[in-house]
Amino acid sequence: MKEKKIKVTIPKSLYEKIENEIQNSPDSTVSEFVIRVLKKHFSDKESEKDLSKEDEEKVKERLKALGYMD
Repeated sequence: MKEKKIKVTIPKSLYEKIENEIQNSPDSTVSEFVIRVLKKHFSDKESEKDLSKEDEEKVKERLKALGYMD
């Protein structure tokens, strides 16, 4: 079953930038590009939640040791 879709509006200037960007991407339409980017964004957010507090602290300490965090 296909998922129901709704329309979203964006500024024309952004739409045109996306049109230029999709020439170098696997997406054939602006909608495909936007859907792919948003899915990746939310997928990344979900994987961030998978870290335990202990693992998160280890990552923070490692980033501090490398000079990426204060």
